[in-house]
Parts: sequence; C-alpha cells; structure tokens
Amino acid sequence: MKRRKGGKYSDRSAELRKKKIKRKVISYEDVPLEEYDDERTKISKPAVKRIILIAGIILLLGLVVFAVANRDNLTPERISRWITYDLLGSRDTGYPVDIIGSSVEKGNFVYDGNIEYVSDTSFVALASNGNELAYKQLTFARPVISSAGDNVIIYNLGGTGYIKGNKKELANVIEHDNDIFTADINSKGYYCIASKVDGFLSKITVFNNKDEQIYAYSFADYYINAVALNDDGTGCVACGFSGSDGSLTGIAYVLDFSKEEPVATYSLDENVAYSVEYLDGNNVCIVASDASYTIEISSGKQAEVDYNQMKLTAFDINKDTGNFVLSLSRSGDGRKCSLQYIDRFGQVIGVNDTEREIDSVSLYKNRIGVLDNNVCYIYDTDGNKISKAKTGNGSKAIRLESPDSVYILGISEIRKVIEFK
Repeated sequence: MKRRKGGKYSDRSAELRKKKIKRKVISYEDVPLEEYDDERTKISKPAVKRIILIAGIILLLGLVVFAVANRDNLTPERISRWITYDLLGSRDTGYPVDIIGSSVEKGNFVYDGNIEYVSDTSFVALASNGNELAYKQLTFARPVISSAGDNVIIYNLGGTGYIKGNKKELANVIEHDNDIFTADINSKGYYCIASKVDGFLSKITVFNNKDEQIYAYSFADYYINAVALNDDGTGCVACGFSGSDGSLTGIAYVLDFSKEEPVATYSLDENVAYSVEYLDGNNVCIVASDASYTIEISSGKQAEVDYNQMKLTAFDINKDTGNFVLSLSRSGDGRKCSLQYIDRFGQVIGVNDTEREIDSVSLYKNRIGVLDNNVCYIYDTDGNKISKAKTGNGSKAIRLESPDSVYILGISEIRKVIEFK
C-alpha cells in the first residue's frame, strides 16, 4: 500500500481500517495485567470434577496392573529396601562389623528380628544397619544362646552360670544349683534349665518371668540335652539319651506343668536329639543324629524322617511357617547334599538333590538359603535356583533376613549381602 506525502494513508485505506472486524485474538502486550483473567477459557466445575475423576481412575488402574505384574516383588522387605537404597540413595549398611571376641560358634549366630551372636567374651545384638543394639560382657567358658522375641538366655554349658532377660537389659550372672546341660526361654520371659542333680541323671527346673520356680521334674534314666518351652509357658518337650550295654537310646518327654508326671513319652530309637522346637502350639519337631521327628501333641501322632544313611550337615527350623529343612550328604563326606523341606506333620514336601557341599542353611518363608564355599545360593521349596551371591572368604554360617538379604558369620566379622544375581 502506498502512502501519500505527509505520511498519511489514502482515504480508501482509512475507510477499510474503520470497517475492520474486531477479533478475539489479542496481543498481551496491549492488554493491562488486571485484564488477563477475562481472557481465560471458562471450564465448568462439573467438567473439572469429571477430568479429575477420569485421571484418578486411570492412575488407579495403572497401579493395579503394576501390583499384579510385580506381586512377588512387593513384599514389605523389598519396599523398605527400595526406599532405603534406591529412593534415598543409601548403599551403606554399616557392615561388615568386627566380632567382639575371638570366635563365634555357628549355633551362637542367630537371627530373631535382629542379628545376635555370642562369642567367647560377649553377647552382641546388631541392627540391620550394623548399629549395636545390645552388648553384654561374658565370662563363660562355653557360652550358648537361646533367643525368643525380645528375650534371651545365655548359659555356661557344663557350668552353673547364666544370664537372661530382655536383650537390652540383661541382668548379672545368676548361679544355678547344678551344672547346666541346656536351657530355653520363650517370648513371655519364662525359662527352663536342664541340669545335673544328685540322685538322678538330670533335672528340669522352670521359672516364670519373675524368676519364681513354677515346675521341676527329675529324670532317673536319661540325660536331658535339648528342651523347648511352649509359648504360653504351660509345658515343654524335653529330649534325652541314655547308654547301656554299648547301645544308645533316645527319648522325648512331653511335660504339662500342671501335672506331676510326663503326659507322654516318645522313642527316638538310637538317636541323639540336636534340637527341639515348637512349630506351633500343638506340633513339635526334633532334629536328631540319624532321623528327625514331628509330634502332634493333641493326638499323640509321631512321624519320622529317616536319613537313610545320609549325613546331616546342616538344618534350620522356621517357627513362623511351621516348617524345617535338612541338608543331608548323599556321599557321606559333606558333598552332594540333598535338601529336604518338611512340614509340621513330618511330611517331606520338597526335595532338592544338589551337588553342593552345604555348610549352613537358612529358611525364610518359601526360600531356602544355602552356603557352599563362600557363596550363598537361594532356592525355592521346589528346588529351583533363584539367585546367588558371594559371601566373602571364611564364611561359616548364613541367616536370611529376606529373600535377597543375608547375614554372614565370618571368622572375624559379621557381613551382610543385599545384592543377589
């Protein structure tokens, strides 16, 4: 468009400008700030609610699909580990932790919500991050630990001393009347001691959580070497052995503290019990030298799992699931171990014939951890290998914290592995 001299538009241009149609499109450079809101698109409140509802449904469906696809991984332990290690970016567990003392026996390395151990000089409880939760100096020549919930009893095997109570507030040493064979404590703080006694082969003495004696029974024919208290402190199972004419005889007594005499006895044939545990209020398992047994107390039924000439190399009892596992060497020299997974009724519900030399075994729900030459292998109860992780040189025993977290007893330190492949 040409302009006339003087810089003015032609009359035709001026007329067109007057007739120009107004448009909704504006330039915000020409609009005062206080008028911006007048130009926004108006959306009704019902429409906004519908949009939010639809978005919420889509999000919920997405979470449901994710949860179903990952249901095996969404355990409390894995979620906690994801928050700690992935979300917060922390990979430092505080482990390894040096052992206080010079040595720890495998049986004195336990997991009961936290890792605990007894060395030749000390009792120590450790948190999952390696922090020390409890410590007690010991002067026992042969200390042995039994733990249940917050309670623990540590006794001097073959001596008279013991300490017991809450793990964080252990009292001073108590002297028993006679040399101690074995002891147990339950989650209520009731405890039982089997010991020598004049005129008999052994005696059981039971105390409540106020240290008041509530029961005692002496055995004329058997040395009691394994005992388990029930959870309510009303009874126990005591296992013993006797030798005569060159033969060994094992026995299990069921004791009700309201009765003067045992309510039942069971033969363990020529086997010595290594451990006895209540799997629940009515079922007990006994792991012995050449066979294992279960007893259903209400019915009196006893089941036996014979080792069939195989050598027991390791075992673990899981009271949470009511099952236990045996590692039995088919070669007899500790190699080619067969894992036998057994329920509370003595039924073998899973067998895994491995080629491994299993030094230690640990149960967690439906997972079985085994230690073979400084490697921890995780199997399911059907015998499928799930994962493995190196545990470091000198590994002696393992305790599973979760399906992919394991504590390791080393020669001079406690380690923790949280990365399996």
